[in-house]
Amino acid sequence: MSALPPGSMGLPFIGETIAFGRSPFGFLRQRQQRHGNVFKSSLFGRKIVFLAGTAGAEAFYDPQNISRENAHPFPLVRLFGGINMEMYDGPKHFALKSIALKAFDHAAIAGYLPDMQRLIERALDRLSQMREFSALAELRPLAIEIICSNVLGLQPGPETEAMTRDYGVVIPGLIAVPLSLPGTTYSRALAARDRVLARIRGVIAERRRSPGSDGLSRILAARAADGRAITDDEALLEVHHMVMAGFIVYTLMAEAMRQLAQNPELRQRCADEIRQQASSGPVTMEALGRLRTPLNIILECKRFVPLVPLAFGRAKRTFTCGGFEVPSGWTVYLALSLNNRDGAVYSNPDQFDPDRFERGEHKKHPMAFIPQGAEPATGHRCLGLDYATFLGVSFVTLLVRGCDWTLPPQNFEYDWRKLPPEPRDRLRMTLRRKS
Repeated sequence: MSALPPGSMGLPFIGETIAFGRSPFGFLRQRQQRHGNVFKSSLFGRKIVFLAGTAGAEAFYDPQNISRENAHPFPLVRLFGGINMEMYDGPKHFALKSIALKAFDHAAIAGYLPDMQRLIERALDRLSQMREFSALAELRPLAIEIICSNVLGLQPGPETEAMTRDYGVVIPGLIAVPLSLPGTTYSRALAARDRVLARIRGVIAERRRSPGSDGLSRILAARAADGRAITDDEALLEVHHMVMAGFIVYTLMAEAMRQLAQNPELRQRCADEIRQQASSGPVTMEALGRLRTPLNIILECKRFVPLVPLAFGRAKRTFTCGGFEVPSGWTVYLALSLNNRDGAVYSNPDQFDPDRFERGEHKKHPMAFIPQGAEPATGHRCLGLDYATFLGVSFVTLLVRGCDWTLPPQNFEYDWRKLPPEPRDRLRMTLRRKS
């Protein structure tokens, strides 16, 4: 009989929750270095087995092994407003996912591109008027503006500014100690959650009355294979999930700016491709699809700066992974951030190298590159996988063809205690429009 994985269960009830909350990415990295790709711990009162590596991903995405129901930590469920589709299995999950995908198929994304381009160009114009700015501080509201426009049909203004502020409060709550006492990070996150849910509920009512071409209107009009439609309460939780997940895509744009500023040769390659394929005018799906180097840069950003540390599951049965037993009923977390830097898959995994996607490193194994979850799209893969990619490539295209930018001396070391990780000096830069 196999033994339980190595690791510490920490203190009674709280386990290692405090250590995890201080630095989720650091916690995972340190435990992997100490124990390998399979280790146990206890967080939020649950016994947990953490899996990493391609073997861990295969075990995690085996539907005979893992259920998503009753798997997410309760603080996260509360901040998401309740049980959303990623916390279901079976027919209900499939129906909700099929409906939600109507907002993120290629036809929908193509319809979003004009507004996406307009908002990116508007932001670049504004940044060119600033003497110096923090890319992180300025790209966060841009991400919210784009998502609110594409998904909710909202234009930039006081409402999207309030959404940006509130999601900036909600996200830190995901890894905060879950104390609902006044003034704590978690209690502030819950209050911000209530405000954004109220706003989204109002938009749902408006889209029911007057549908548009935005993602929410597409979702409300869609039907699952069995004919069912999404309810307002279900739509509320799914849209909140979409915006929260999409909000952190600003880190992809920021990392692309950083890497292109620090690597002139890579920047010139981008410029040459963009000059040939998308030198002016509207960006299109066809043109963006031909930009190999910008695409590889965004894919490498997804690998290099993970958007999320974990995927959440629960063992439906006792199974083995890496020679260790994963007991039935235990919570099982897949450490996506560790897989992104797996030395068994990627050469020099701590080096930013977009050309690894030309070399096919990500194809060494079906589970080699899953920063937003594994196939199929109707499974538990991130809804916005393609959307985030096209948004990132659009941003790089418009940035490179229209701007010059530089980075003053600063600390580029990432603060892995944050979600998502951010450079300690918040990526200060200057930008000007090309004449």
